[in-house]
Amino acid sequence: MTELSKVLVIDDEPINTLQLEHALAGIGEVQSCNESSEAMALIADFKPDILLLDLEMPTISGFDLLAQIQCQPSLSALRIIVITAHNDPEIEERALALGAIDFISKPLNLTLCRMRVENHAKVRAQERALEKTQRLLAAEKEHLRITLDSIADGVISTDEHACITYLNPVAQRLTGWSQTAAKGRHIEEVMKLRDASTKEAYINPLTVALKENRPVAMAINTQLVSKQGLEYRVEDSAAPILDEQRQQRGAVMVFQDVSETLAMSVQMTYLAHHDQLTALPNRVLLHDRLTQGIARASAGNRKVSLMLLDLDNFKYINDAMGHHIGDEIIAHVGHSLDRFACSDITVARVGGDEFALVVPQEQNSFGLEALISQLLDVIAKPFRLGGEQHNLSASVGISVYPDDASSVEEMLRHADSAMYKAKQAGANSYCYFSDDLQHEMNQRLAVGYTLREALEQNALEVHYQPKFDLNTNDIIGAEGLVRLRGADGKLISPAQFIEYAEDSGLIYRLGEQVLEQCCRDAKAWLDAGHAQKVAVNISAKQFSDSALVDTVAAILEKTQLPSRYLELEVTESALIDSYEQTVTQLQSIADMGVSIALDDFGTGYSSLSYLRLFPLNVLKIDQSFVRDMLAEPQALDIVTAIIDLANSLGLEIVAEGIETEPQAKKLRSLGCGIGQGYLLAKPMVSVSLSQLLEQQAAGTLCT
Repeated sequence: MTELSKVLVIDDEPINTLQLEHALAGIGEVQSCNESSEAMALIADFKPDILLLDLEMPTISGFDLLAQIQCQPSLSALRIIVITAHNDPEIEERALALGAIDFISKPLNLTLCRMRVENHAKVRAQERALEKTQRLLAAEKEHLRITLDSIADGVISTDEHACITYLNPVAQRLTGWSQTAAKGRHIEEVMKLRDASTKEAYINPLTVALKENRPVAMAINTQLVSKQGLEYRVEDSAAPILDEQRQQRGAVMVFQDVSETLAMSVQMTYLAHHDQLTALPNRVLLHDRLTQGIARASAGNRKVSLMLLDLDNFKYINDAMGHHIGDEIIAHVGHSLDRFACSDITVARVGGDEFALVVPQEQNSFGLEALISQLLDVIAKPFRLGGEQHNLSASVGISVYPDDASSVEEMLRHADSAMYKAKQAGANSYCYFSDDLQHEMNQRLAVGYTLREALEQNALEVHYQPKFDLNTNDIIGAEGLVRLRGADGKLISPAQFIEYAEDSGLIYRLGEQVLEQCCRDAKAWLDAGHAQKVAVNISAKQFSDSALVDTVAAILEKTQLPSRYLELEVTESALIDSYEQTVTQLQSIADMGVSIALDDFGTGYSSLSYLRLFPLNVLKIDQSFVRDMLAEPQALDIVTAIIDLANSLGLEIVAEGIETEPQAKKLRSLGCGIGQGYLLAKPMVSVSLSQLLEQQAAGTLCT
């Protein structure tokens, strides 16, 4: 909407001002004044766009008002039309000299007056529009200047000859040139670019952009050298500036300092490929080095070996001394192994307490025994940390390409299997992967699959070996023994699947299912009138589960078996691991009324403090002592001592592995009242045991 003009009429004759107000109605806002002495105040207050001024006024003449208006710069845009009865050129010249731009003669021609004022109103409206546009352009220009000065990128603009017309502050800082000094200079003089590696000079992309009339990106690895010789890694692009006719009017370069970004990228790449604790290559970089090693070995009739090294019993050190000390030990080992790293050999930390070495070999070279020996010697060297001396050992597994593996994944898998086998052989051992080990690994995987399937289908079997009163030959309880049947229908050795269960963490599900089945069967015997206590083995791993107490309580509740008919058998190793937690859990279980038996007493750590600190009810003599006691005096002495100790402490004593009548007779004579073994009864399914219990109740049981 066009803004209406403000028109002010100053004439000492009221009739003239009245006529003009009427004639100018509709053009804009019109005011008038008959007192020339008040004219300047009214002008300052009303701020007219057009002034109609009578020259001949008595108090202050029109010429005097023109002179006063001319002295005020704020009124420079005021369009003044002089009203005069004279037709004298000198008067017109004087009025024009004082700022008048038009004349209206008296007597007034009102139509002519309106037309003149309308024309001046239009011109003034155009002036206002132009002023507004100029203000907007100035504001936009200032906004663009502030934007270019504020952005983090460097900006350089040039004319069509690549001579600089503008540099923002970032560009000034990076080039070392001020705006004043750089203006008019060629871009190649101000912005010197070169290859960061070879230091060879680059043509500035802005020069190319002007020459080829297209946007041009900076070359990779570009370095900017400032006027002061400072170096910056930069990247970005240049483009020509085109007008509406697609004609070049210059060019613009936008670039940024990526020195810190590149340094951070290098650091991030390093962190992504190296272990933070030891600074050794990590699993990611190990995989890459193995890939390269296999490629070189394949192309050059060579071998490459992967050695996986795992610290022995590190978990116990870590748990006993805390993770902080554990981390320091790992850092020490990493530093010790790093001495073996060279251009050919890669030393890496795979994770936890496991390290790896990638070792290239000639096809006909000897084995790695010398290197392995050095490795184990370095690990075994005593060192002090945290005020204590530490003595470590390690187990090493080796896989060789192409002898036993054809890929990185296969080498890692085979070396891990060999290391696992080395650990079974004892501390400070090493083992090469072999066909036999592959067969063993396949068997282990098959056992794992069968166990998982049995757990999913709740298909584990529980066989029961009865316990007998050696004096009356009565069955007084049974020990539940878990059994796993393979796909061929044959039973798998417990040594195989129990070990797998413990290593894989399945022992918790296995233990829970076996405990529940034993409680169900004991409840069935009880309901049939045969009150028999069932003994269930609890592994050391299960005691690491803080929910063990709740699990026992929940199963007793679920099966409705009174707690006095449940006995849990624990080994000495279970008592040692997580000592404080085990004491607490056993006490909570004993408080339920469940009895606790110490299995294989005398074969483990054999600390008599267990008998005092743990809530034990039963001691079980290991079958190895029972088997040898009639032939070896030392074994007999041990059996005698255990029986005497148990009797003196009021503990129930159970002998395992009774296979001959002389063994049973001797145990009775020593005061052992309870036994189990093949002489008395082999492990059997629950139905068979139920039949024996029926026979015992009927008085027809024969043993």
